[in-house]
Amino acid sequence: MNGKGFSLNFALPDLWQQEAVRALRSGSDAVVDAPTGAGKTWIFELLISGGWKGQAVYTVPTRALANDKRLEWQRKGWHVGIVTGDLSENPDAPVVVATLETQRERLLSGEGPSLLVIDEYQMLSDPTRGPAYELAIASAPASTRLLLLSGSVGNAREVTAWMQRLGRRTELVSVHERPVPLEEMPVAQLPRQAPKSLTGFWPRLAASVLLSGLGPLLIFAPRRRDAEAIARRIAAAVPTPDPLPLTREQERILGPDYAPLLRQRVACHHSGMSYQQRAGIIEPLAKAGQLRVVAATTGLAAGINFSMRSVMVAETIYFDGRMERQIAPDELLQMFGRAGRRGLDESGYVISAARSPRLGDASQRSLRRSNQIDWPTLLRIMSQASRHGQCPLAAATAFCTSLFSRQRITLGFEPDAAAPAEATATSATTAAPTSLFGLRPGRTEILNAAGTWEPRHKSRHTTAPLASALVHHGNRWVPALACHDFMLRSFATGRLCRLPDRSPPQYGRELAIATLSHEPDGFSLTKPIRRLAPRQPIWSRDAITAQIIPALTPLLAGGSPAGLVMRGPVLSLLVRYDATPWPVYLDSSGNALVSPPERTVSLEPETTPQQPGGLPATLPAHSAAFAWRQLGLVSPDGTPTRRGEIFSIFSGGEGLAIAAALEDTSYPTHEITRHLANVRGGFRFSEASLSGGSERLAMSCLHAYGAANHEGYLDAGLPSGYGEGTAEAIALWLERRKPSERDDGFLGEGDRERAFTEWISLLRQIAHAPDLAWDRWTDLKQSCRTEIAALLHHLPSRDLPPIPAIQLHHATRHHTVAL
Repeated sequence: MNGKGFSLNFALPDLWQQEAVRALRSGSDAVVDAPTGAGKTWIFELLISGGWKGQAVYTVPTRALANDKRLEWQRKGWHVGIVTGDLSENPDAPVVVATLETQRERLLSGEGPSLLVIDEYQMLSDPTRGPAYELAIASAPASTRLLLLSGSVGNAREVTAWMQRLGRRTELVSVHERPVPLEEMPVAQLPRQAPKSLTGFWPRLAASVLLSGLGPLLIFAPRRRDAEAIARRIAAAVPTPDPLPLTREQERILGPDYAPLLRQRVACHHSGMSYQQRAGIIEPLAKAGQLRVVAATTGLAAGINFSMRSVMVAETIYFDGRMERQIAPDELLQMFGRAGRRGLDESGYVISAARSPRLGDASQRSLRRSNQIDWPTLLRIMSQASRHGQCPLAAATAFCTSLFSRQRITLGFEPDAAAPAEATATSATTAAPTSLFGLRPGRTEILNAAGTWEPRHKSRHTTAPLASALVHHGNRWVPALACHDFMLRSFATGRLCRLPDRSPPQYGRELAIATLSHEPDGFSLTKPIRRLAPRQPIWSRDAITAQIIPALTPLLAGGSPAGLVMRGPVLSLLVRYDATPWPVYLDSSGNALVSPPERTVSLEPETTPQQPGGLPATLPAHSAAFAWRQLGLVSPDGTPTRRGEIFSIFSGGEGLAIAAALEDTSYPTHEITRHLANVRGGFRFSEASLSGGSERLAMSCLHAYGAANHEGYLDAGLPSGYGEGTAEAIALWLERRKPSERDDGFLGEGDRERAFTEWISLLRQIAHAPDLAWDRWTDLKQSCRTEIAALLHHLPSRDLPPIPAIQLHHATRHHTVAL
């Protein structure tokens, strides 16, 4: 390979780096266990500059890091491609930077690059992405050399042993000493303290660190607003002696919120900021050591390698999109590992305060496989086996023996999978003939409104107004509108309330739309409602009834206005849902049941030939196999159904949503294409409460799967990570409307860019997916190709501003504070 332009940061590689290079060149795999900042990436650079033969694919956890690596290696003169889902440029280049999931289909087909690097392989134990990392390693062809890199794994020897069990020649390369050792520095013990004239915790801390000669300083904050607040306080109170001059284009991109910070050589960094702000300006300046203080959210911990001498972690609790959780010790290790610049610093410093984590709180993680099994990959393997005339069940079982954990993985169709004692009493010679996983011929039954079981018929699935629907709650059937739990989880608009004058009692929602003003009989609209109305400060109740409520009605997720009510100074709109259509099952008496309980009963066969191996007579209720049958992903002989084939192409529950939409033959494929933006939208878009036609995708899912919950795949019938209203938010973003016009400040520019990027990535995956003998699937693939061609130029990673050389090479005075 051409290493033109390659330049070393260090004179000679360390012995452990040479050892890893030697192992890979001799035909072995290498697992590298070295601290963050030790120079693990340099192993790859040494291989490429030394003329590695064949394609080398370097995989990273995030798209941002992939773009950063590509730019870095392009500056060295390398011919570099990138494959990250949203982007696929020069995928046949000698060096490709990629996210690992993009290599899945290639590896499962038995193909692979000459060298596959898995950076941050501690992702093996990640509950969401871990199965993809595990299965990539397990399915890599023998001809592909693997290089695993991490600085936070405590049982790298076990990972090496696992790869050796797979028949791979693998060497472990370990080093425990950092080239720049870390020291803990309590705030109170800093050599120089900020003058008393400087007030506020964060300004005083930053000034003390800088005056003590320990800058630049990286502060990890748990939330976006915290990172921004910290950066603003420091920039306002701690002036720099050499402000950063910004170009006009940089001023425009940064805007009035961030430009004043950058001039003071202070920045915040979080995913709500635009890609141009983060990757185009802040990250290059931070890597070049031009910023004195950066306040970043925890997502940066395993990301861009900033040039910082000191690190402080403000808090250890953060919100991960679903719940608040504690920062793990290995995550702290990653954060603290950002301190210390090789070749510039003799030591890196962990700044600690009374309530902040200390250096001793960080430690490596002993990897354990997640409890989740990657269902799509297993179904893909079963599908391939079926096409080659092999047993799909045997193929899935065999593959599970190659996974990291030594503990047995039970899918539910093994010969000794836990069947009830009464079901396994039959001897092997007289056992019933089995089809799927040893399951007797059987039928599915539902619990009807009378409390008895009756056969389920697909033709009885339909929709009905919620006023006529029943839900099963507390071991009995109750009206849906009278069930607190059902109404609480089914609708997100406003606050749950009991509607007045309803018999029997009904629940609805109460949405605050205005508050009393100082003027008589006048109201001021609440912030979320202002976006719907002409700009005027005071509204009468009649004007609200005549203008605001009609504009609000289409956004009520199927609900309708039920009147206005005063709650103290707050005027609220009552919303009822009696006419809202909902997926139901009609039992034999015509009762509309929401997601009725189901069971599978065995039927006695006509003959009872011998069953080899004594397979179980029933499926364990909580097994993967049972769930696959419930979701309609496999046929009785274990071959994936059409729905299962589509599911197997994608990650998590994304394929379930796509299949459900396609199965609704009245759902136009061009609408599906645009509504698929919701699938990866995430919780922020659901909070913004934008609504429009895309809710049809959710209804298709609910119709197909009810309110099913399968961890990692479905949450209440929708794919995990589903963001209602994302499609509408992207449409507004593409129209370049101001955020304040429609979303109440829940979303940042970076959120819209991320959602757009994820959407394009999903469309690209569909467009390049295998063909199926189904016109609807073919039409969807073409619709996705059309949409990509029209919108690809909007990808934020395609347009970054140039950084003037004077900004990158200025000798910044980090130790000076202009007070």
